[in-house]
Amino acid sequence: MAAVASPEMEAYFEALEARAEACYELVGRARKAGYDLEDEAEIPRARDLAERVEAQVGPEGIAPRIREVIAKHDRQTAALLVARELAGELRDELGVEKALEQAVRTSLSILTEGVLVAPTEGVVRVATMENHNSTRCAAIYYAGPIRAAGGTAQALSVLIADVVRRELGLDAYIPTSAEVERYKEEIPLYKRAVNLQYLPSGDEIDAIVRACPVCITGEPTERLEVAGNRDLPRVETNRLRGGAALVIAEGLCLKAAKVLKHVERLEIDGWDFLRSYAEQKQEKAGAGEYKYLRDVLVGRPIFAFPDRPGGFRLRYGRTRLTGLAAVALNPATMVALDSFTAIGTQLKIQLPGKAAAVTPCDSIEGPLVLLDDGSCVRLSSRDEAEAVAPRIREIIDVGEVLIPPGEFLENNHALVPGGWCAEWWEAELRAAGGEPPGGVPDFAAALALSQQYSVPLHPAHTFLWHDLSLDELAQLRQLAADGSRDGDSFLFPAEAQPLLLTLGVPFAPAGEALRVGHEAAALLHSLGDADAEGDDVLAQVSAAAGVEIRARAPTRLGASMGRPEKADVRRMKPPPHVLFPVGPAGGPQRMLNKALESQPSQSQLGRPGKGVELEAELRYCRTCSNETVAVHHCGQRTVVKEQAKRREVDLRTEVESAQRNAGIGVLPPVKGVRSMMSASRTPEALEKGLLRARYDLRVFKDGTLRYDMMNLPLTHFRPAEIGLSVEKAHELGYTHDVEGAELRDGAQLLELRVQDLIISRRASDWLLGVARFVDDELKQLYGCDRFYNLPDAAQPEDLIGQLLICLSPHTSAGVLARLIGFTHAKVQYGHPFMHAAKRRNCDGDEDSVMLLLDGLLNFSEHFLPTTRGGTMDIPRVLGTRIDPTEIDNEAHNIDLESELPLEFYRAAARGDHPATLRERLDMVADRLETPAQYEGFGFTHSTSDLNDGPHESRYVVLGTMLEKSQATLELAQRLRASDATYVAERTIEKHLMRDLVGNLRAFASQGVRCKKCTAKYRRPPLRETCPKCGGGLLLNISRASVSKYRIMAHEMAQRYEARPFLKQRLELIFQSIEDTLENEEIQQTSLGAFM
Repeated sequence: MAAVASPEMEAYFEALEARAEACYELVGRARKAGYDLEDEAEIPRARDLAERVEAQVGPEGIAPRIREVIAKHDRQTAALLVARELAGELRDELGVEKALEQAVRTSLSILTEGVLVAPTEGVVRVATMENHNSTRCAAIYYAGPIRAAGGTAQALSVLIADVVRRELGLDAYIPTSAEVERYKEEIPLYKRAVNLQYLPSGDEIDAIVRACPVCITGEPTERLEVAGNRDLPRVETNRLRGGAALVIAEGLCLKAAKVLKHVERLEIDGWDFLRSYAEQKQEKAGAGEYKYLRDVLVGRPIFAFPDRPGGFRLRYGRTRLTGLAAVALNPATMVALDSFTAIGTQLKIQLPGKAAAVTPCDSIEGPLVLLDDGSCVRLSSRDEAEAVAPRIREIIDVGEVLIPPGEFLENNHALVPGGWCAEWWEAELRAAGGEPPGGVPDFAAALALSQQYSVPLHPAHTFLWHDLSLDELAQLRQLAADGSRDGDSFLFPAEAQPLLLTLGVPFAPAGEALRVGHEAAALLHSLGDADAEGDDVLAQVSAAAGVEIRARAPTRLGASMGRPEKADVRRMKPPPHVLFPVGPAGGPQRMLNKALESQPSQSQLGRPGKGVELEAELRYCRTCSNETVAVHHCGQRTVVKEQAKRREVDLRTEVESAQRNAGIGVLPPVKGVRSMMSASRTPEALEKGLLRARYDLRVFKDGTLRYDMMNLPLTHFRPAEIGLSVEKAHELGYTHDVEGAELRDGAQLLELRVQDLIISRRASDWLLGVARFVDDELKQLYGCDRFYNLPDAAQPEDLIGQLLICLSPHTSAGVLARLIGFTHAKVQYGHPFMHAAKRRNCDGDEDSVMLLLDGLLNFSEHFLPTTRGGTMDIPRVLGTRIDPTEIDNEAHNIDLESELPLEFYRAAARGDHPATLRERLDMVADRLETPAQYEGFGFTHSTSDLNDGPHESRYVVLGTMLEKSQATLELAQRLRASDATYVAERTIEKHLMRDLVGNLRAFASQGVRCKKCTAKYRRPPLRETCPKCGGGLLLNISRASVSKYRIMAHEMAQRYEARPFLKQRLELIFQSIEDTLENEEIQQTSLGAFM
């Protein structure tokens, strides 16, 4: 069923699909040349969820039935119904176990939109096992990639397995006491070894495992083993089962309330234990320390503590760059925070969710700063902030953070009072019958409007009165009485400085006094001449002013820096040019050139020399019957003669043949891989690697070339800010702006199409290189015309309009996209639907892009590793059209109104739940299955330029961790809302101490490695050379790495006066390091000293 769209949007989708079809046809012709293992592109297209599910897990022919069910039911119900049907239909054909497994995989794929790898990689197998009473029950074996599904889908997979096992006549799982105790030991161990979002208590684990009707087990994922309850009959391993730990802790325990809602709605019995569990969990829940304050890393500052004056002032609204977990700051705020926040930087935030990406918005308030000359100024733009940044002595107020209402709905978080802002004031004025003026009214006009319509005073003339105590208010009145007027300004005594800073009033020094400018009129009027009646400060200043004075910042949010922004080439370690094995002869860098050097051209007797030992399958040419390891020979594809094994290969002949085919004269430096990890060990055509090496392009595990960038949402853009000319915009179908006017100027605002993408300009050189490589492939190898046909002096804009594949790391389905421009930031701007189609949001996630033709020509499943996770992060299927009803539900909670209603602000002030306001807000969910689901989006706050803000975080710019640490603590000292001592202590405790102790432990139990072949040994060999190749040996961990943070930790503890207990712990660690590394009786020496 095609998504409902307007004629214009339908034409857009058809144009994309037509261009994609042309690429598929070209690849179909090209691959007949025999340089690939398949004649057609190996990325099948899928127009909707049903086709993606069938392509991912099957069974064949299920897509039409999925469409029928989804047309009538929501996704969760559809998954359940399809699972029941499959179980009944496949039982006789495949047997109970196979029917159970197919039903669970297909239903889980429906839950995850056919995009995530959870159904293929996260579920290892589904089987039956025997209970102690001789009945048979269902068991699901999970693996680590089940994490990608998210807690809710993890738990629902268990629920669906329960429904299916009943359909198949299986009994409930009955755990033994030993098995329950095993889980209670295993889950906390997994938390320490890897991580868990939520660690349930022993009682919680006991309650869930005993009551769950399906056995949750899995394959071993970690080397660590349990100490007790080992060798259990029904548990195949003593090692940690990461998948099982995730499903129990982050699935059933963490998401119990959500799963219970589905149980009740679907009327599934046997899951009442979730109700009592959720109720008990709710009763025990208390206010703990915020996570962003617990996880402090070196070099990542805490900008503000919760509810502390000077912190981020909450303002409700959405820009064209926010939503889907992205928030906005004024660019001046980013600069004032030493540029630790840049466009795309992750912000760990107090509420409503755990994290958000930073975007710019210059229509909200910036920071208030105290400069080194004693003046206090409000910074409103990036230019203003950069001009005074070196002179900032203290950041009094970091400014506003703009958060869309939909974020509270998505996170199921009650609204909190928003800041008193201009748009709220305008809504109050309209409700009272007034008409807001065009701009910000001066104080006299604002006071007149408030008096005439009985509305609170305009926020531009309202200060942070609620931060003052009654005594401080009286003190300020007295200081005002001691001051004097100076024209339109007012001179306060210097003693008023702390109070003016608390109020957020800008001032400048004037001799022994402080000069307050145009803010003086509102300030003096609100102070009044004498003490007014009232129980608090707001009541008193309201009485003095004769109009209501609202709380300017009732909610202040805490936040810290998370991951820095990123835009970089995807590289494996070490990064190869080609997926071709070079074996140990290639050395640590896997150099093809070095492997060739190890093969002599001929022996002393004139006969051909020995080849290079590689692990590869043996193939032969059907034309000349020559044996080879290459896929291509004599103008056609070779065929397999022998399965892969270690054999001597005439590598020189293979390389010389590839050079002729690729038209390469002098062999450039080429990196391969040590050995192939795929099932067949079939290598990639060496010719492709030679062509990549010409542009120094590094291949990924599936044969494609990737570039990773942080995700940011975008619903509107201006052609001029992304390097898009008006003429090119017309070619792409952008003919009119949001007002309906014909596009004539690059400054006009346009609405972004859902599959259009704006990428970082940092990727432009890489992208040009990939395009040239693909053209070389087409011309030199495949005998086709060049597709991109770029001139020698090509510019990035020459690639605008080309098609891309967008892909998330935890998925196996790509999304078709079109490149329309570039940004200077290290991010990729895409429509919220684009990110949601990848099962991503914008809380600091990064995804990759690749040229469509590169993916179609070079991707092959024959190269994929057979290890767990091998099929993650690959485009096994390509979605060509985004259907908003089939994307991640988070995108359905984006609000689209151009202004928030007055009822919203009042509800937020009361702390209502956002669900009570659904009918008052224009949400994506309300537009589904109508043409308006794709277009006509609004936003409440404007942004002048999506590039306006720092493009690179200072965390990235600074070199050493010592420099980053010093910069972080210096910033904390300047921030009124932060605490340098706390930051120092938490950095020592949570990062430096753990690193010191961990490295010391690793040093004491380390192995050695070979400098030549990189072979690793758990114990040092009895001779001082590598037994395999005779190379020299090195310790895995050096002395320097053990104590690299020692000086930093010591200086930090002393300078910022850490607690005595913390200093003593450090001294004990330092003593242990000295005993190990510096004791004369325990000295690190070469292995030869013992020979």
